[in-house]
Amino acid sequence: MPGATVRIGIDLEAVNKLDDEQIRRFICDGVLILDSGVPAAVNREIFEKIQSNNTREFNMGNNVLPRVPELQQVLDAPTIRGALQSVLGNDYLPHPHRFMHASEPLDEGLRDIVIKGDEHGPAMGKGSSGSSHWHQDAQSPLSRARYHVPRLAMVLYFPQDTPIERGPTRVIPGTHLHARLHQDDFPDAFVPPEIKAGSCLLIAFDVGHAALSNRTDMSRYMFKFVFMRTRNPTLPSWDGGSDSWKAPEGAMSKFAHPDAWSYIWDWMRGHTHASSHGTSSPDEIAELIQRLNSADQERRLDAVYTLAGIDEAIKPLCDSLLTHAGMQREYAIDYREPDPSIQYREHHERGWNEDAYVLQDEAYALGAAGEDAIESLTDLLQHSDDWIKINAAFALGEIGAAASGAIEQLAGLLNNEKHQVARAALDAMACIGCNIEVALPSLRRLLTTNNPDWQKELQRGWTGENQARFNALCVLLSSDIDASDIEDLLVDCLDDANGYVHALAIEALTRLDQGKGLQHALAYLKTHRFDATLAHGKRVY
Repeated sequence: MPGATVRIGIDLEAVNKLDDEQIRRFICDGVLILDSGVPAAVNREIFEKIQSNNTREFNMGNNVLPRVPELQQVLDAPTIRGALQSVLGNDYLPHPHRFMHASEPLDEGLRDIVIKGDEHGPAMGKGSSGSSHWHQDAQSPLSRARYHVPRLAMVLYFPQDTPIERGPTRVIPGTHLHARLHQDDFPDAFVPPEIKAGSCLLIAFDVGHAALSNRTDMSRYMFKFVFMRTRNPTLPSWDGGSDSWKAPEGAMSKFAHPDAWSYIWDWMRGHTHASSHGTSSPDEIAELIQRLNSADQERRLDAVYTLAGIDEAIKPLCDSLLTHAGMQREYAIDYREPDPSIQYREHHERGWNEDAYVLQDEAYALGAAGEDAIESLTDLLQHSDDWIKINAAFALGEIGAAASGAIEQLAGLLNNEKHQVARAALDAMACIGCNIEVALPSLRRLLTTNNPDWQKELQRGWTGENQARFNALCVLLSSDIDASDIEDLLVDCLDDANGYVHALAIEALTRLDQGKGLQHALAYLKTHRFDATLAHGKRVY
């Protein structure tokens, strides 16, 4: 293990923002390759520390930053911070979940296998922690919605040179807007021919991706970090954004979603989307609605964003959404294969699951329709079917600040017996971001009072209440409430059993310029500081 920690001076005011072409490619492809620009010595230090950790200790998971603090230099690099600000806004937030993925060498007898790059589940070396099966990431700790606009993004950092033989992460460009992956998408994989040490993939959270076999004799490490948007855009947060949408020149995606891309572009630059569709006849609207929720991703997305621009489509969309009532879709469906070697199966029926759930396409269209849909969606919050409530809440959240009048009714859903409904309402409130004061009593109760009905372990040891409280902190961090007014509540959250709640409470408290809350945050951090000087009773560096 190396001796002194390698450090570089970081100017947190210096950022390298993305330009229009890069943003357009990210909207289309869901992936950009960036050079962090950190010195080679930092990359070597990170690689050597994690190699020692991986062979002598255990995967630190969410604790990888205190274990390898040099990683913060990568995340603070002007290119990486500038890219995250460009995609998620200047007030983006690190998600508490992060993970080190190891791709270990295959046994020598297997290293001559032929790899094209589109394989679903090729062999991985013993001890590998990444999945080589094509997948869209699950949320952590439990499920949240899959969004079309960029509310989440991931940075995948490689501390060592990673040629194709060493197994770089591969992606399927354009699949971040898709409800599910399809076998026909696999041949369109993008496999970076070589990733240089210090490089990062900036990827949309929902893009299809997978690990790849390591056919060398050297371990391949990749660090995954998740980041969240906390404010709806009012202006472009990158260098550009003054022009209307046009397709990028260097896009890799085989898909054509011009209406969806144009909507996302306008949303990211804080513009009201100018639809070109005008009015349509009832028969035309009915034909478009028939395309929704189908397995054909281009047809369904084209229908979603065409319908969003037709004023007369709001009532037919609500009527169509109501046809999904009474099917108990608010109860979790487990889409994961019990055996990863089984051929990939397709699932297109919408419903809750505890990885990440896709809403009915009607909800995406109503959310994109904007203010004209608010009254109808607010009425749907009162529907007896909980899946309808979840979809209506999501759509109101997508409308943003204009839907602030629905906050009180969304707060009423926090009393629902099903945590799924409360979690969807909380996410909607976080997306709206204003008029949250009226919901504060309900948020306080949720964060400080246990609900026995939400205590069942659902996945990886987490409960519905754990996720509800995490979502509630997201509301507070995204809201128009001054953190100093809820300082006492944030301090109380430091005693919560859920470490994700601690992390967000710390983020809020450390944004205070003064007060006891900041002192509590620092006291908490001093207690939980990780000291890597000793591991297993031995000095490691």
